[in-house]
Amino acid sequence: MPNGRVGGRFALWDNGLYNVAMISTHSFSGVVWLDMESPNDEEVSGLVKRYGLHPLVGEELKRSSALAKVDFFKDYMLVVLTLPVRIKKGGSHEIVDREIDFVVGRNFLITSRTETIEQLEYFGKIFDANSILNKDEKIAHAGFLFYYMVKRIYAGMIEDLENIKDALSTAETRIYTGQEREMVEVLSDLSRELIDIKQTARMHREIWEKTTTADLKDLFGTDFAAYLEDVKNEFGVIHELIGNVRELLADLRETNDSLLNSKQNEIMKVLTLVAFIFYPLTFIASIFTIPGVAVPLTTNRAGWWIILASMVVVALLIWRSFRKRRWL
Repeated sequence: MPNGRVGGRFALWDNGLYNVAMISTHSFSGVVWLDMESPNDEEVSGLVKRYGLHPLVGEELKRSSALAKVDFFKDYMLVVLTLPVRIKKGGSHEIVDREIDFVVGRNFLITSRTETIEQLEYFGKIFDANSILNKDEKIAHAGFLFYYMVKRIYAGMIEDLENIKDALSTAETRIYTGQEREMVEVLSDLSRELIDIKQTARMHREIWEKTTTADLKDLFGTDFAAYLEDVKNEFGVIHELIGNVRELLADLRETNDSLLNSKQNEIMKVLTLVAFIFYPLTFIASIFTIPGVAVPLTTNRAGWWIILASMVVVALLIWRSFRKRRWL
């Protein structure tokens, strides 16, 4: 079955019929990368026939399983990665899951996704510009292309985590400038983001464990094992960074809660002391408002001033007592 390129799209001839599949193609040194976004049945079927893929692999390319996994076949391997992507929504950020299916053969790499992924789009641009490699490096097979692609994707994840870390640093500054109450919601949102990232990326470790222990020397050669180990270590960096950021977040939440509680306790203390000062004064005033015959001082022309003065004296004595005990 011959093939060609038409306007950046891959063209397939099948049983004398000419079909243009909506598949973006990139090639370098005999290695072809075919990138599909929301492929239809016809597009996937054409690639399944062309590269002799298992029908279940074709089904995987057409749907979103939301489950990261890796399967090994004789002439290729299937890797499904679910990626946590940080996007801005309104005045805050949220984490959304983006799935990429990789079919990696000796001379071809197929990627399938349902939505645009910024890091993959960026990789396509630098790939076309032949800038993913140093001048003395070559792509011997599609495994190296897969390696560089995953490294680029993981670089995006690290960037998102660093942005969250920067947001925590900003929150720390605001915490110590008296904005504890506002930071409760901010820290809660950042905590939700980290939880979502951790939940989505948790399966990646198992994937790289399986990949690094699989026998792929017949497909990619013995040297490629070191590259897979490097990807595994790269995810280890991400896993460690997630743990560090979560630890920083936990410390900031504890500090913020302590400062907020301290401020609330101080407010309650002041209100309690003010109320305690006015209780005796209210009692004194209520005594002289009791209806009765010959209530002391009520018939004296200076009675009102005497009662007021006594209330002021009592208030000052109570205030002095509080100051002496360092309650104020």
